[in-house]
Amino acid sequence: MNRICALAVAFAALFSASGSSAQSSEEGVDRLYIFDCGVGHAADESRWTVGSNIGKPIDIPVNCYLLHHAQDYFLWDTGISDFVASMPNGWQAGNSATGLHWTRPKTLSSQLAAIHVAPSDIRYIGISHTHPDHIGNAEMFPRTTILIQRAEYDYYFGPNNPGIQIPPGDSTPTFSRNHPVVLIDEDMDVFGDGSVEIISTPGHTPGHESLLVHLPKTGWVILSGDAVHLQANWDNDRIPYFGTMPTEQKVETLLSMQRLRNLMSFYHAQLWINHDKAQSDKMKKSPDYYD
Repeated sequence: MNRICALAVAFAALFSASGSSAQSSEEGVDRLYIFDCGVGHAADESRWTVGSNIGKPIDIPVNCYLLHHAQDYFLWDTGISDFVASMPNGWQAGNSATGLHWTRPKTLSSQLAAIHVAPSDIRYIGISHTHPDHIGNAEMFPRTTILIQRAEYDYYFGPNNPGIQIPPGDSTPTFSRNHPVVLIDEDMDVFGDGSVEIISTPGHTPGHESLLVHLPKTGWVILSGDAVHLQANWDNDRIPYFGTMPTEQKVETLLSMQRLRNLMSFYHAQLWINHDKAQSDKMKKSPDYYD
């Protein structure tokens, strides 16, 4: 299915469920929790801003999102490995000039426990993409089905994956090939009621995906993953030109950003940018929640 047809199908399916009369009391999402899933520090923001703010340090929050749906719990991304919380000086991934220094003020496991949710209570995990700040705790949930794009799965376990960095001393697998998965081609209506829709947004990685969520009071929200990193990048149609990114990948990233703009316009949705510190600092964190 081409991208235009897929978008039309997603619009039609979600529109039919978006009105208040379309969801019964036994359907839909009634709570969305935001977890602190790590903080990255980099010496040079221009790694993400392409020629702007050269040499300016940047702090990058990592959020994970737990949705309480009438049918079950759904976790979006798993953050940096909880193991980092046990490292007194954090984790320097790469060199200090171009890499990221990760810290983990709170563990994912402790934040789940604080709201009385066990890993086994979570039915699905949606993974935006397979970078270490998004899949670091996937194996905390060994029996929970991961919803991932087929292209991302093939990339991660394929021969051309450059490999993923792991905190030294962390013996827990990041993402096991034996983990139960559902492989997605394009989009997926997770619970069949239009309230949680996985949206294909490739570019940052071959099978990157974002999430469209409907909440009764908050309305429609798009969780960006890394389809966009910073508000300034979003405002200026700017994407990070990582060193190995070919031209077609840059174009695909821009097309995915435009798709998110179209969804925002259609649903009057908010865009929650995972790594934007100014936005993240203003948002309610668990145990508080959005409804």
